[in-house]
Amino acid sequence: MAKPAIQALHQPRGGNVPAMLFNLAMVVLAFASLISGWPTDHPAWIIFITIVLAYFQHCWTIIFHEDSHYSLYAARWHNIFNGRIVGTLLLIPFEIFRQVHIRHHAKMNTPDDFEQWPYSDPDKSLAFRRCFLVFDILFGAWLAPYIYNRAFFVKHTPMTDPAIRRKVWFEFALIALFWGTTISLVAYYDAWRGFAFGYVIPAILTGWIQTIRKLTEHLGLPAGDPMRGARTVLPQRPFGRWLAWTSFHIESHGLHHKFPQMPHRNLEKAYALLEDGEAAPEVTFPTYWRAMRDMLPHLANPGIGLNAPMQPQRVAASVGTASDTAW
Repeated sequence: MAKPAIQALHQPRGGNVPAMLFNLAMVVLAFASLISGWPTDHPAWIIFITIVLAYFQHCWTIIFHEDSHYSLYAARWHNIFNGRIVGTLLLIPFEIFRQVHIRHHAKMNTPDDFEQWPYSDPDKSLAFRRCFLVFDILFGAWLAPYIYNRAFFVKHTPMTDPAIRRKVWFEFALIALFWGTTISLVAYYDAWRGFAFGYVIPAILTGWIQTIRKLTEHLGLPAGDPMRGARTVLPQRPFGRWLAWTSFHIESHGLHHKFPQMPHRNLEKAYALLEDGEAAPEVTFPTYWRAMRDMLPHLANPGIGLNAPMQPQRVAASVGTASDTAW
């Protein structure tokens, strides 16, 4: 690996604000269109704008991810503030997400990777994982809060620090206050139709997108090597590159695990600097569709790490180096 060149790519250049503001504008405009019926309430437009809203709501789950790395803004407090807002909307306290995600990087695809539960848990049967997968795909918008929040309540929780637990309880209170007020207002004004079209249906679609993306990143892959434990997409076509920009290059996932502190816009450049043994071409793809095709056969046996039915060539290469540095 060309270490000086890799180190240079860790230097932040450019900003995340344009992509974040674009995502925010698309969510606001799509939501307003669904609620108001502007410019038309034709079914074709409703379907189209609902899909648009679902996609950009999904991008906000990635903004949440960037907040957890303290990389969306230069100031740490700004990331925490934004993360708490997004986490309140997602029903996941920001502090829980950050603590779970830290361990996802440190213990990727192992039984201690709470983010990949139950697929990485060797104590969960194949039947349980198959059943859970169905609900994870269909109702991912509400299964994701369960997956993350359970890490706070289980006996072997990594969140034992009293200061962290106080932050989490404070954020749970914010979530209860916001959603309690929202549901009360919807009931008071009998706005259930608008709530269904503006929130529930797009949230279901957002959950589908988020869960499929999550599975595409890790399902069926081993633990040990950050590049071989995650699928990496290096889009070549303009539309793919635009999607990468709107989603903060989350599709460069193996590279993100190898270089968790590298600005996301530099990850694709880092791939060209990897040595042959590091590049993991068997799980690197030119399009997201190709990566999904590699993942789809594993839906029948949904496992990660110890639960993954690894192919021989992937087993041979599964023991590698950890990420470049802890974050």
